[in-house]
Amino acid sequence: MDNSFTPLDRLLKLREAMDQDFPYKEILLTRLCIHMQEKLHEKRNKTLMSDGLNEELFMALIIIESQGNYALQPSELSDALGVTRTRVTRIVDVLEKRGWTERKQDGTDRRCIHLCLTNKGLSFLGDLLPPQYHKLKKFWSALSNEEKEQYEKITRKLITQLDEETQ
Repeated sequence: MDNSFTPLDRLLKLREAMDQDFPYKEILLTRLCIHMQEKLHEKRNKTLMSDGLNEELFMALIIIESQGNYALQPSELSDALGVTRTRVTRIVDVLEKRGWTERKQDGTDRRCIHLCLTNKGLSFLGDLLPPQYHKLKKFWSALSNEEKEQYEKITRKLITQLDEETQ
């Protein structure tokens, strides 16, 4: 069955035929991962765009909302998103400008800032999440529960491998 990966798949097979040392399967799997991630990211951003979001802003809101008191420090958000402190500042500036979050000083340490979800942000998420959940469930319905478990296990194993290689 042809899909958006088919042209590259054909080229990789041609390359494999030219060179017996060509690590076809490893390159194929790498390119499949990258291709799927790019397509998924593109699709998520397109879906979120109608609500004035992208995946990064959406995840920032979800992370803040997941905290018991709807607040966390910028450094915690940076770690959770896997982005720099500078990038988090830009993200928070956008969220704050839209009225979804606000910066508040810690009551005991004035140097400590918390990012807090506003009532407007909570309401926005309340409206946004049900359709997002539906779209994600629809996408992943292509896999059985067992396949989802296998995919998670394999992906976590590969992430651990990459993390170990970079240390």
